[in-house]
Amino acid sequence: MNTASLISYFKELWNQCPGDFPSYGTVYSLTQQKERESLFTSYIDKFKKVREEAAQGKGKPDQERFFRAFGHFMKGVYDYSDEALDIILHPDMLAVSRSFSNEARAFDPGIKPEEIYQSMRNVWIMNSLQLLLGQKARITPSILAYSLLYPYSDNILDNPAVTHHDKLMFSERFEKRLTGEGEMAENQIEKKISDLVGMIENQFPREEFPDVHDSLMAIHQAQTRSLRLSKNNGSLSPEEVLSISFDKGGSSVLADGFLVTGHLSPEIRRFFFGFGIWLQLVDDIQDISEDHKSGTRTLFSVNEKITDRFNLTNKTMHFGRSVMNDIKCINSDICIPFSKVILQSIETMLIQSVGLNDTYYLPEYCMEMERFSPLGFAFLQETRKKGSPGRLRLITQWMESNL
Repeated sequence: MNTASLISYFKELWNQCPGDFPSYGTVYSLTQQKERESLFTSYIDKFKKVREEAAQGKGKPDQERFFRAFGHFMKGVYDYSDEALDIILHPDMLAVSRSFSNEARAFDPGIKPEEIYQSMRNVWIMNSLQLLLGQKARITPSILAYSLLYPYSDNILDNPAVTHHDKLMFSERFEKRLTGEGEMAENQIEKKISDLVGMIENQFPREEFPDVHDSLMAIHQAQTRSLRLSKNNGSLSPEEVLSISFDKGGSSVLADGFLVTGHLSPEIRRFFFGFGIWLQLVDDIQDISEDHKSGTRTLFSVNEKITDRFNLTNKTMHFGRSVMNDIKCINSDICIPFSKVILQSIETMLIQSVGLNDTYYLPEYCMEMERFSPLGFAFLQETRKKGSPGRLRLITQWMESNL
């Protein structure tokens, strides 16, 4: 599996994308934003009350009632259509989320809630790919294993207390385990990582599913190369930063796809790789402030020219729309409504990420972006200071109360 050719293809697509301001959807007046902010606050307050009652032993939250209210929240605040909510709140997806929490705790009773949340984001992506490919959304051994692998490994690779040398040594042991040539037993975390790889091997034997294991090696090597981004390595050119970011993002979702179905056509491989790149770029926009402070190099954190940064942000949206045009290579009834949901969700995420990192953009650019946000930027910043949960975090916090 040649990821280099996929990186080259999407770099060319990226270079062709314009940097002008995209044509976004609904424009929100100040009054409309205030109405949605009030609804957001009301919902969060009610949710906190339910959690407090559950913590006091006054009963577990009612699942049907919670998700019905959550649907109203998504529709009232973020203007999701009924068709979109049918996908977001698909019964199989909701059942799988709780099942994953139970299975993750069964595998590791000491796993932290934030690690489950970190893993859950990948579970939801893989469940979405299952639905997109015409499968039933469910937890498989490989989905459980892959979604837990990277919280464990990331907690080592992203830990500033672990030396760069030790990270490289860990990466070498991990690579040998992925090839089936060695075991990992330096500590309990490594033992868990080795066991998770074994779960994937059992579901997808190496001889029958070489692409599955090649994809795992590809994401591992991309993660290892991405260590160069966190060394504050001034010798990296913007072109190298771009290549590493594309490799990491694209390889991740491509591995998701292979672990869902075992085999993928060349067209679907390319679509999944591009989708992963887009998700990575949006994540990098979300993390501008954190990455800038830590010295982590991304396209958005290292560029000191504000005009270049909003140009890159605009390109990201144009790039994603170009990628989503290729979803038609998947012949399923859900692909078009799925595409609409993804575009709306990521568009909203990108707009709000600018608002939460407004010091890294020109005020004029933020004012223009804010017109398309259902929630005002000042409100978003205040809710983050208060630690209010986002849309995805609401679901995982509910599950914690309901277990």
